[in-house]
Amino acid sequence: MFQKCKDDAKSKNYPCEGVRCGHPWTVRYREPGGRSGRQCEESFEKKGTADAFAAKVEREKDLGTYIEPLGFMTPLVQVYREFIGSGDRVNSTRYQYETSLRLHVEPYFHSKPIGAVKPKDLRYETLSGVFSFAVANDYITKNPCQHVQAGRRRAKRKIKKTIHLPTLEEIAAIAANLPGPYQLLVWLMAGCGLRIGEASAVCLQQIDFEAGVLYVDRQTTQDGENEEPKTRRQRAVTKGRGRAQCIRHLKWRDQDEGRAVPIPTTIAAKIRQHIEQYGTYRVENGLNRIEGDYLFSNVGRTNILMYSLIDRLWRKAKAAAGIKREITPHWLRHFFASAGLSKGVPVTDMAEWLGHRDPKITYQTYAHVMPDAPQRLRTVMDSVFNLDAELSLPLSFEALVEAA
Repeated sequence: MFQKCKDDAKSKNYPCEGVRCGHPWTVRYREPGGRSGRQCEESFEKKGTADAFAAKVEREKDLGTYIEPLGFMTPLVQVYREFIGSGDRVNSTRYQYETSLRLHVEPYFHSKPIGAVKPKDLRYETLSGVFSFAVANDYITKNPCQHVQAGRRRAKRKIKKTIHLPTLEEIAAIAANLPGPYQLLVWLMAGCGLRIGEASAVCLQQIDFEAGVLYVDRQTTQDGENEEPKTRRQRAVTKGRGRAQCIRHLKWRDQDEGRAVPIPTTIAAKIRQHIEQYGTYRVENGLNRIEGDYLFSNVGRTNILMYSLIDRLWRKAKAAAGIKREITPHWLRHFFASAGLSKGVPVTDMAEWLGHRDPKITYQTYAHVMPDAPQRLRTVMDSVFNLDAELSLPLSFEALVEAA
């Protein structure tokens, strides 16, 4: 710490011989990183204020909480853009973030510095991730979203979502009124719990008929990489965003991560019949494509199956079947889960087959169709103690448990 008026020949007040001259005091310090850290200066009118600042900087460096002095002045919108460009996000997620930034965050916050945002300003749940990114990159010291998370959790617990289920007759009617090459889609969703994008991307390489297993590791989406636009119309359509139809690995999963779903015998028979009658559509590795012999394609068998075609065929089939109420393809997934859980399939197994990372999601969604667990336990234990059921348990076994 020093006064430039006495030590810096470039100062307009140099040389100054006054003991208490009233000229500013300068604190010169290095940011964390030793000799590689950037050298900085801050000037203060009073020596006491300069002393306090110098002590604060050294303390924060020791504690690892040092923040660049002007980092908190960076506009929230700029940090949001850095957040979008960071990490290995799939295009659909990046597109959603860009839309949120363009339609909600930018019009509301404008050029507001990230350090000036208070909990009362927060309306968008996505911003929690942005502020965590800002803390990790030393723009701010704490995430203001932490002050509103508890209220948000309480609000979410009060929200109830109505789950609709189709009847087996409605499922069969819709399937029967779809064109032949697409009837199997319905049975894959209802019999294996696949999402519509996962069902559209089923290929021979995923099916093990002998073991009765379908390995789900890919899906069709509309977030592929666009080729470089060459015409004005192409540039207007893409606007630099990935919106091409593609086959890619499952969202939020590592490249070698998928799930093995049991194939019911009835569904396996329908798959064999489909292959015998309609064959497969060959796709080679390339932009927006994963190699495989796929069960479905577009009508002309020149490309992969598009969402728009499924939606159009589904609506026509539902109308032809005389079904008046709204039934979406996702209802078939609910049917699969509800049917299995109602017959006593363990919720942990069902969560694995549905692709839920946490069995709590499965339980909270489908608890209404599960048998009464306490009564089942009473029945089982009574049968054991009354010697009505034979019990064969090992004397010991190994298990993975969390260390204390």
